[in-house]
Amino acid sequence: MNHDILLISALLIFVFIVLGVYFLFLFNTEDKTPRELTLDEAISKAQELFKSGNHAELQQFLKKELSKKYQSIELRKLLISSYLETGNTNFAALHLEAILKIMPSDIESKQLLAKIYLKDGNKRKALLVYEDIYRYNPNDIVAIRHLASLYKDISIPNKAIRMYKKLLEAEDVEGEILKLKNIIAKLYLQDEKYDEALEIYLEIVQLEPDNCEVLSKIAELSEKKQDWQRCIDCYKKLLELNSENIDYLEKLAQVYFDNKNWDEALNSYRRLIDIEGSQSGHYLHYQNQFCEILINSNKQKEAIEILSNLRADFPTEDSLAYTLAQAYVADSQYEKAVELYENLIENLPYEQTEIIRKYISGIISSWAMELFNQGEYNKAFDKFIDGLKYDQDNSEIYYKLGKCNAQIKSFQDAIGNFRRAISISPQESKYYFALGCVYDELGDIKNAKTAYFDAISINPLDVKSKKAYAIALTRQLEYSTAIEQFKEILNFNPDDSDTLYNLALAYELTGNKDLAIDTYRRVLSVDSEHQEAKHNLELLLLNNL
Repeated sequence: MNHDILLISALLIFVFIVLGVYFLFLFNTEDKTPRELTLDEAISKAQELFKSGNHAELQQFLKKELSKKYQSIELRKLLISSYLETGNTNFAALHLEAILKIMPSDIESKQLLAKIYLKDGNKRKALLVYEDIYRYNPNDIVAIRHLASLYKDISIPNKAIRMYKKLLEAEDVEGEILKLKNIIAKLYLQDEKYDEALEIYLEIVQLEPDNCEVLSKIAELSEKKQDWQRCIDCYKKLLELNSENIDYLEKLAQVYFDNKNWDEALNSYRRLIDIEGSQSGHYLHYQNQFCEILINSNKQKEAIEILSNLRADFPTEDSLAYTLAQAYVADSQYEKAVELYENLIENLPYEQTEIIRKYISGIISSWAMELFNQGEYNKAFDKFIDGLKYDQDNSEIYYKLGKCNAQIKSFQDAIGNFRRAISISPQESKYYFALGCVYDELGDIKNAKTAYFDAISINPLDVKSKKAYAIALTRQLEYSTAIEQFKEILNFNPDDSDTLYNLALAYELTGNKDLAIDTYRRVLSVDSEHQEAKHNLELLLLNNL
């Protein structure tokens, strides 16, 4: 009995202990469950952690809080600041993007996000953000500056120019103005807007008249526009500022050469030769140019002497041989020119050999024409045949042969040669005109008219062929068409007395006496000594009495 009582008592005590432990555990657990912080409390705690520099704990705390307070911009900005402090720009950018989804008008966050993108080298994303800022505020100078730079870096010159012009409008410091104008000018060049670039460079040079880089750009752009005087003035100014700069003198010499200003070109290349000397890599080029100028200045004998001496010193330099051949041709020493080219052919590949053979053919053709003009017809025709041996498809030889045939009244041969020239070069209008003239000589107006028509079909600006065609129409009694042709010719030259006379004659032949009288009077106002016009006008006036 007592044993049972003791057992029950022990069991009761055990139950009470277990219950006590359970309730104690329950009480303690309830006390330790954390209470959710308010937004202000979370911000305050985050600020304290930020100040203490405990970024790892801060970031963990804020991520946890943001899982409950997703819309809190303040907490995100604290987390962004912490990420930036620890150099974690990728996570900072992600949270800035999240802020902008919550509040798209947050300019401060946009500016910071764009700055991060730029720092990380993501120019495309930075550009999109700055464009967004600019749309919101077109006067945001920071956005404009960054947009200008970004558009320039990613090669969108037209947009970059627009932004730099906005910066220029807002700038009042002369040094910065010059920098901006230089950038804008270079962007215009990049965009191939050369006139606009030149305009900006001209503005810059007003502020910096001794800026060699700008003067050089103005010279290059002026050359593109064929504004030769400005180009020359710039190179002269550059040489005043830097007399030892060979590049400027060489460019000036080339401009003179290209413009056939032979005296100035000669002086410039003489200076280059004197400055550089025979040891320079450009020496032979300068000498060749110098001699070409002499040839063009009808000083070919001097050129021949210089080139012959140079070839003695530089026997393997083919460029000297080419120029010397030109000098021989200019001096009518055709045989020597041909011999030079023949020697060149020996060491050249086939393609270049064919080019030289065409040169030789052209030289012999000129030689033949000179013989013909001297009355040595048989020798001339023999030379033409020699020329064709070097280039059987030389249409110019057939053309010149035809002209020589026509001159000695060998018209059928002339027609054959002109037609051969046309078959080789069917787009050369002068061949058709020459053919028409031969038919005119033979009185074959129909074929003459066709040849002249073909000439002006190829070249509508060929006034000589237009005149011949209009006269042929008159001779075939096609007066109305002839009148239209004469009028077209007068559009090119309203004071062409011969065309005016032919027009008056056509009016007279069609019975338009008043127009004929007025037109004859126009002839005499241009050429008071035009006897045919005087005579025809007097007759018309007498018949009208």
